[in-house]
Amino acid sequence: MNARATLLMQRLVFITACLLSLQIGKISAWDRGTVAYGVQLAQLSPVLSDSVSHLLPGGKHGPGLGVRIANKLERRVENAFLYVGLTDFGGRGVADYRLQLNLPPAADTVVYLDAGELAGAPGFYDVRTLLFDSGREMGKLEFSFGYDVEHLDHDYAPPPDFDSFWRATLDSLAAVPPELELALDSQHMSDRAEVYRISFTSLHDVRVHGWLTLPVGREKPVAGLAFFPGYGTGQIRPAVDYSRRGYATISIQVRGYGMDQESYPEDNRNYMTIDCERPETYIYREIVSHCLRAVQLLGQRAEVDPKRIGVIGGSQGGGLSLLVAGLNPDVAAVLANVPFLTDFGRSMSMTGAPFRDLVRYIENNPGSREAVMNTVRYFDTVSLAGRIKAPTIVSAGLFDRTCPAPSIYRMFLALGSADKRIEIYPWLDHLEVEQPFMPVARRWLADHLPPALN
Repeated sequence: MNARATLLMQRLVFITACLLSLQIGKISAWDRGTVAYGVQLAQLSPVLSDSVSHLLPGGKHGPGLGVRIANKLERRVENAFLYVGLTDFGGRGVADYRLQLNLPPAADTVVYLDAGELAGAPGFYDVRTLLFDSGREMGKLEFSFGYDVEHLDHDYAPPPDFDSFWRATLDSLAAVPPELELALDSQHMSDRAEVYRISFTSLHDVRVHGWLTLPVGREKPVAGLAFFPGYGTGQIRPAVDYSRRGYATISIQVRGYGMDQESYPEDNRNYMTIDCERPETYIYREIVSHCLRAVQLLGQRAEVDPKRIGVIGGSQGGGLSLLVAGLNPDVAAVLANVPFLTDFGRSMSMTGAPFRDLVRYIENNPGSREAVMNTVRYFDTVSLAGRIKAPTIVSAGLFDRTCPAPSIYRMFLALGSADKRIEIYPWLDHLEVEQPFMPVARRWLADHLPPALN
């Protein structure tokens, strides 16, 4: 037998022995000197002054951070090792802690951390903790928090020609006849809501498709709601439920495809970078124009009070709602769930797609960075936040890295509205925020923009 065959045979024997040992229960994970991932032997939880939002006040000694360790074992654990790592949302290390602890049996131990490094450093931070007993993992915990966030820097100046750019865009949009078409849709009709398929012409003669819903039995003009979709979404559904509550609504597919189309060309899922080196050609100039026209057409309906139109959306739709409210002072209320298109530069440093698509574009097109970063400033909600005077409610999830909380909160601070509210969900990711937020937001909407005036 040659040397190569001998080596292969030795490896085969070793692997067979390991598998056999595991099968008969002779080897456990910690016996092999590795970390065990399985049932937690201790429950770890954060100890914070605000356990609801995880937003902690500023102070000269930094935030008050603690970790509660609930030992589930009926024995005392000597010299347990606790590791705690603290990073910003971009993954940059801020501090780490290595502690040895004695844990009483079946009892709680609270460990407080000296986070003086954060004094004078407002921001959002991630915490990752691991607890070990003689190399065996007992428990782990990840959580995020905001510190002294009311003092986050949010100095953000739009481009010098920002006003002239949007004035020219609005003039170009106004020069395009809307050519609105409606067709009654009996499939979605109900005894409390009329439903119409609609289409209209927008900037660059793009034909935009969507839905119009109207409450049945209205006696005078009602409030209107314009719904804008998330990034690359498929079907756009009529907002029948809102018309049952008394609102008139319009919902549009912002890329010019059919609103009930289930599949789209590739560029509808990855359009973030289309013509992104010039604001005049960037895809979002068209998209924002489509949304502005939708609000315009809704306000022209005899059934709608044009001074009482709200804008609603999540993710991309939330960002579009804020942009429209900044460009149209007649918007009466803004509901933006985890808004995208916010603080591009910061978001691009800490997120995945679609912001990451711009990062890859810059990497793949050397010399494009300055042009791309200049372009996106025209479509950044932070550029228009100060002009939004309508009541506004927004949300953010601290586990969200698609539309990260540091960017959303800076935009929130910059909002010009005297009546603004933000809901923070410390344990939720991007797609998880909608479920708890929307019931809160609908109650807020009923107070700030009721369907009909008394």
